[in-house]
Amino acid sequence: MTRWPFIRNIIPFSLMVLALVLGTTHIAAAGPTPQFPYDAPWFNVSRPLTAADLKGRVVLLDFFTPGCINCIHMIPVEHQLKHRFGDDLLIIGVNSPKFAASRQSANIEGFLRRYDIRDPVLTDARMTLWRDYNVFAWPTLVMLNPKGRVAGTFIGEKSYQDLAQPIAELIDKAKQSGELTRPPLPLKPLPPLPGQLLQPGKVAVGDNRVAVSDTGHNRVLIYSLQGKLLKIVGDGKPGDKNGPAATARFRSPQGLAFGPHRLYVADTDNQLIRSIDLKTYAVQTLAGNGERVYGVESEHSARDVGLNSPWGLRRVGGTLYIAMAGDHQVWRMNLKTRRIGPYAGSGREGLSDGPLQRATFAQSSGLAYHGGTLYVADPEASALRAIDLKKGSVHTLIGQGLFAFGLRNGAADTALLQHSQGVAYLDGSLYIADTFNNAIRRLNLKTDQVSTVVDGLAQPGGLAVLGPHSLLVADTNADRIVRLDTATGQVIPWGSPATQATGSTN
Repeated sequence: MTRWPFIRNIIPFSLMVLALVLGTTHIAAAGPTPQFPYDAPWFNVSRPLTAADLKGRVVLLDFFTPGCINCIHMIPVEHQLKHRFGDDLLIIGVNSPKFAASRQSANIEGFLRRYDIRDPVLTDARMTLWRDYNVFAWPTLVMLNPKGRVAGTFIGEKSYQDLAQPIAELIDKAKQSGELTRPPLPLKPLPPLPGQLLQPGKVAVGDNRVAVSDTGHNRVLIYSLQGKLLKIVGDGKPGDKNGPAATARFRSPQGLAFGPHRLYVADTDNQLIRSIDLKTYAVQTLAGNGERVYGVESEHSARDVGLNSPWGLRRVGGTLYIAMAGDHQVWRMNLKTRRIGPYAGSGREGLSDGPLQRATFAQSSGLAYHGGTLYVADPEASALRAIDLKKGSVHTLIGQGLFAFGLRNGAADTALLQHSQGVAYLDGSLYIADTFNNAIRRLNLKTDQVSTVVDGLAQPGGLAVLGPHSLLVADTNADRIVRLDTATGQVIPWGSPATQATGSTN
């Protein structure tokens, strides 16, 4: 859970403490139901909703900000709630943007497609509803009765069980009183887009192959180095099924790492680490028991432990390092013994350096390695971190705090990023997928100077080295992979036209 700074100006501090202790507060609405901002952009509807549209319905307002891992964790929970309650429950997403980029409609559309969100969503750019409902943390869910009054407020990440019972009770009460009238709504989900890729999150390069996590399609694509599609792994339906490529299933895969004769996959929403045999393309599960778990300590047998949104991968010899976004940590797995556990980070969200177990990260999401140092893209702090694997210590290369972000070049200790999700090492420099700045940035490790290589991309999420002066970029919101010439800053379409064509080669 991420809290807005200067909380005491938003909600009384005593109430904030009580909310954090109890987890759920019930705050009565004083006066009329707050109105939606008149100029707010809306999604998944044919016209903006009004307070009148909410009358006669049980409503769950989800105050979120794109990129927040705790907010992302609520999406499958809300899918479950909709499956159970159907039209008796209306979920409205209230995009309350932490980052400047999250106010832009094009960025929100990509987020909705990536996670198959079909409920109404609005962008509350000035945080009007946030203040009206006394919200101070992402995520917060506010439950409204059919009269539009607050019936409950749920602060922080909640489970299906936490929410289903109070929603069911409110719906039953409304049915008995005759208040649940469910007037028609102008629902209009975003139409599907053509193309081979949907919201690709990460890319990896092996000796003779390239792998792309086709995140929005719940599958992994294997290409030649020239961009010819060789294999589609996964049938495109969300799930956690092992076996042949044509029938295997993933759920929003992200990080990728090549090993001898296999590809490792961070199967993010399944809370698993999977592997793909590069001879047969069969899929098996290496780590995770399928549950999302917080606060894991020490090492465990890989299949017996719960994970928490594994997002980035990097193999170094016989060790697989995992950017565990949900726990704000970096984990490691011994690929021979199949033992896994936290390696760096206390588990508390933050930006502090020091010994491995005392340092803090903020949604670690991308990894790179060179010369005994593991580099970490740390998006919620808009930071780039470095782990000295020999000394066992963490230090910050770029980044100044959870709410310090922007686009500023120059000396690394004053430079600014905005929700950076990927990193790659090439020729003495680190290249950063500066996701919410739509840019690729460079940190020269000799001069400690930061520069912009290219901007005008569409929320790039992953990078991989293809060759000298050449990177592959997962340009996520543009649904494409491009090649970047690091010497000239030129962005070049990657592969043949067939690379972007719709179809299957399973």
